[in-house]
Amino acid sequence: MVQYLEKYKQNIAVDMRRRGFSYSEIESRLHIPKSTLSYWLKNLKLTPEQIKKLNDKRVEVAKANVLKKISKNLQMIEEIKNSSAQDIKKISKKELWLMGIILYWKNGNKSDLRKGVHFSSSDPHMIKLFLKWLREVGGVQDEEIKFEIFRKGNRTNKNNSPDKIIDYWMKAVGFSKGHSSHIYFQKAGKKKSKPGFIRIKVAQSSMLARQITGWIEGLKNINNIL
Repeated sequence: MVQYLEKYKQNIAVDMRRRGFSYSEIESRLHIPKSTLSYWLKNLKLTPEQIKKLNDKRVEVAKANVLKKISKNLQMIEEIKNSSAQDIKKISKKELWLMGIILYWKNGNKSDLRKGVHFSSSDPHMIKLFLKWLREVGGVQDEEIKFEIFRKGNRTNKNNSPDKIIDYWMKAVGFSKGHSSHIYFQKAGKKKSKPGFIRIKVAQSSMLARQITGWIEGLKNINNIL
């Protein structure tokens, strides 16, 4: 009886192999060790079509495993991001003050202080953070703030409708269209870059610009000490 059952399983294994099943699939369905399958199937001759079917299946399985791994990694990255985001609670005014100085150090106007406070970025979140800094640390009123928008490409491009671009940026930063003073179209370079950016301009803010650069110098001095 046992011998008959074993022969029965062997015949099924041979049939499954001819139909393009992998060793792993046969092992999983029949609960037969791979060592036994290798012995049963070692002399089995497959047609070119059957071999192709097996190879195609291996490729599909490999692709599926890669996609599964990518999905798992993306999920893990998202979980880490969400967990890390929870670490940021309420920001103190001193922390906000320091964040704004560092932002300006990177993206602000430091060459001609007579022009006042200018801050540029292609990231709406960074723009909104600096706007928060201007209001809460710099004491700047919204009516003192204007925006200049810079866009890659020609004005004639269907994706470069001035009204749509202004609407996008003003909605992104939470201001009305009246705060947009101008939109500039720039020649697109060969290198891949951001499609554009926005610049904050604060009216009559040369003194604030000088104060910010002084704070930046203070940070540089601390850096030299360290």
